[in-house]
Amino acid sequence: MQGNKRHQYYMDRAFELAELGKPYVRSNPAVGCVIIHKDTIIGEGFHREFGGPHAEINAILSVQSGDIDKLNEATFYITLEPCSFVGKTPSCANHLIETGVKHVVIGSLDPNPKVHRRGVQMMREQGVYVEVLNYAQTNANLNPGFYSAMLHGRPYVTLKWAQSSDGFIGQIGQGSVPISGQKSRRFTHTWRSEHHAILVGSNTILEDNPRLDVRLIEGESPQVIILDRRGCLTGNEMIFSLGREVWIFSYEKKEIKHHRWITVDSDKHLIISVFEAMLTEEMNTLFVEGGRQTHQAFLDGPMWWDELRCFTSKKSLGEGIQAPMLPDDSAPYKTLDVGDDELIILRSKQTWQNFISL
Repeated sequence: MQGNKRHQYYMDRAFELAELGKPYVRSNPAVGCVIIHKDTIIGEGFHREFGGPHAEINAILSVQSGDIDKLNEATFYITLEPCSFVGKTPSCANHLIETGVKHVVIGSLDPNPKVHRRGVQMMREQGVYVEVLNYAQTNANLNPGFYSAMLHGRPYVTLKWAQSSDGFIGQIGQGSVPISGQKSRRFTHTWRSEHHAILVGSNTILEDNPRLDVRLIEGESPQVIILDRRGCLTGNEMIFSLGREVWIFSYEKKEIKHHRWITVDSDKHLIISVFEAMLTEEMNTLFVEGGRQTHQAFLDGPMWWDELRCFTSKKSLGEGIQAPMLPDDSAPYKTLDVGDDELIILRSKQTWQNFISL
């Protein structure tokens, strides 16, 4: 293989490896690395866990003893620019230099301001031939939370709702009204498991009494966050009896035993406080399930949403709670038939322009 086909083949493999670490790296990016010597893979690795060795180190450790001497003649395919500073782990760029690596191919530059172009510069200054490919979109798709935290200073926010064929998300005063089908609900539980936190407003808790877990699939339930502006929750709602700590953000001072009640100054938006608390706890993906007022608050905020996933059922409600208006700053990303429902996924144009313009 030569040229672009060679690059694509090995970089695709590196991204396959990166995917394996995604559930375990927390706020770090999922990264993969493949080591090639004369078109033979002699080492592979990926970032396996938050705080653990990075992909490049694991790839080097995987090389058989008889192939160690080949490293200075090998090409390293790495999905994301190697880190240039010492954090929880040593600098990967420096480790590659010390190992005697002469050729590195990178999927895209790191959006982290501490690393951006610095890893490439470090290696080039030491005589390493570094190629940077155009895989920013692929990296952002794999690591949207990391990109959002680095570029926007907040978690990646995904809004989700289900609406009837005539545009309603529920009926007033009737609590939880099933709109989407069973397959759509399984999709939703999978999405929950892929996010660090799930957020709803207090009205949703009081009216629907949801569990907000992933019981329909195998996976880890996200951190539950509730916006309760006026302090309406009592602690007797089902969500507080499931053995999971719940975070409640409110302008009122209160306490619910075994849960975290966060009182926010009246001149600060609750959503800003949520963003700050999540990043402090190394969480960078937020799944918002409503209700309408909560969704609208994110849509109306200054770049407070990144992706929108909407199920539309064939059912008609006739009247009820109107679904939020789709934002102007949105671009179609994907449309799927999920059982009897239609799923449309939209993305913020501004967000993704920022992500891929590095």
